[in-house]
Amino acid sequence: MNKPTGTTNVNKCHFFNICTGKTNHEQLNEQLHFLQTILDSIPSPIFYKDKTGVYRGCNTAFETYIGLDRTNLIGKSVFDISPQPLAQKYFEMDNELFDNRGCQIYESKVKYADGSIHDVIFNKATYANTSGELAGLVGTMFDVSKHKATELALKETTEKLSLILSQTVQAMSAIAEVRDIYTAGHQKRVADLSYAIASELGLPAQTIKAIKTAALLHDLGKISIPSEILTKPGKLSFHEFELVKDHAQLGYEILKSIDFPYPLAEIVRQHHERIDGSGYPQGLSGEKILLEARVIAVADVVEAISSHRPYRPALGIDTAIAEIKRLQGIAFDAKVVSACLRVFDKGYSLG
Repeated sequence: MNKPTGTTNVNKCHFFNICTGKTNHEQLNEQLHFLQTILDSIPSPIFYKDKTGVYRGCNTAFETYIGLDRTNLIGKSVFDISPQPLAQKYFEMDNELFDNRGCQIYESKVKYADGSIHDVIFNKATYANTSGELAGLVGTMFDVSKHKATELALKETTEKLSLILSQTVQAMSAIAEVRDIYTAGHQKRVADLSYAIASELGLPAQTIKAIKTAALLHDLGKISIPSEILTKPGKLSFHEFELVKDHAQLGYEILKSIDFPYPLAEIVRQHHERIDGSGYPQGLSGEKILLEARVIAVADVVEAISSHRPYRPALGIDTAIAEIKRLQGIAFDAKVVSACLRVFDKGYSLG
């Protein structure tokens, strides 16, 4: 007995229709109804067009977006339902997709039926007919307006917090300098020079910001040093100098409990450390010293030597440059010193 060769698709459909008692037309309508039900259950607006850009259908969410029943949408183009500038953009994007079949994702603004403008992301894809020829496109819209509003609010909050932080740092810096008229402006000048050196080194923006902020506060610990020692016109005694040296650690103690976005307290504590281990308060050496502190160390010495002090007149920038050259690679980071020299070669001047 010969085995059956199998039924054709036509025979299968005919057999199924006999069993169900439904015609091909009825079957097709049921399938279309089922697909439309699925589309209507999706909360994001969905639409589909033919290859000429004319709408052929959509879901309930899209009806709400445009304020039209789908029966009044079918047969229309974007120019019939959208403002001219937006319609032109949609038209051009559709044509680009038709010319380059596949998927297309882009962000745009759309005008809802109630007149409100929303930020949305369009996700479109072409589809083909049974012969594999381009038939049209189907698109989905994802409303990201709330997300963008949240991003904007977060950005504004961050900017406000950054401003408050900056103003707080400025105030703390002023507190340290108001007790010592001879070093008034010292921290600001060190901060400016530190910023210039860090920029010359090509450091990341966050690191440069940390350096400038720490430089503005590097002598904060001096608020705990008696003013008569800070302004003494003569040479300090051993014990007086030891008290002054405490300012690096005292600055750390003041700042350590504040949650800065970078290790500000540690940078302040290390600004008197030296590459050869001869610095204070911890006697750190080499790479154990934070790069930020190594930058401030050079700027601090250059400014201090160049400016007037109660125990001596200003020695000038040439003397300061000679000193960091002499100690390059010994007390001071060689690369930082080289960057500082380049900064002055380019015409930098202490304010």
